[in-house]
Amino acid sequence: MSWATHDVEPYVIKRHIVKLEKVIGFKISFVAILVGSWTPDLFTKWLVYGISIGGYNVRAHDPAQFHRGWPGVGFTHSLAYGVAFGGLVYLISKSKTWGVGLTIGIWAHVLSDTLDTNGVMLFFPISLARVHFDAWKYAGEQSRFYDGAAYFSSLGFVWDALWLAMVLVNWRVLTLSYFRAEVLPTDPFWGAIGHYLPEPALVVLYRGAFFYGLTRWCAWLIWVHGVHHGQYPFDLHWGGPSWVPDFNAPK
Repeated sequence: MSWATHDVEPYVIKRHIVKLEKVIGFKISFVAILVGSWTPDLFTKWLVYGISIGGYNVRAHDPAQFHRGWPGVGFTHSLAYGVAFGGLVYLISKSKTWGVGLTIGIWAHVLSDTLDTNGVMLFFPISLARVHFDAWKYAGEQSRFYDGAAYFSSLGFVWDALWLAMVLVNWRVLTLSYFRAEVLPTDPFWGAIGHYLPEPALVVLYRGAFFYGLTRWCAWLIWVHGVHHGQYPFDLHWGGPSWVPDFNAPK
């Protein structure tokens, strides 16, 4: 998983799909890419960490299997799911800008999640094997805070930093002129909510995911290595941290 990447990668993707937009003949929605990037975890991640309802803790019996495997909801982390979900939205809405955008966003999320030790069923339903490159250990089956500590002590937080840096290198994507030229006119979403909100509020919404990802990244680093200094040492070797129990995705 990625803690900030899924929030900020849509800005970079939208900035660099100009050639694709020229080939297909229409603009792709930034909001659709962002929603797509969130979609694989949106309705399932809370069952990985668990949630208290009426005094009862509701949690998947095998969180890692539930999240990325089959049986489970691992199909949400596959290329086929991206096509199916984007295609369904297109059939309902007849919006190519949203259908393609959702597919791209889901694919971006899925490919990013291949980097941990749990991996994803990239080629589901053809194969149930999980593709994983083991850059950092998956610790979601432990707890939210332990997972955060492991991620922000490993190459995971570096991966997030790279995406944050790419947005800053492409800083124009956060400007008002870019929003007006490339984001606002390409998606009816902005026109719909623009009836109720002034332009400054729309710009705040547009920039919101980036600043959420940035502040989340900073807050977790402070919590792990400031508040709990020394408890979770950095381990930036491939496959770390060494203090996290070994986890290997089923073949």
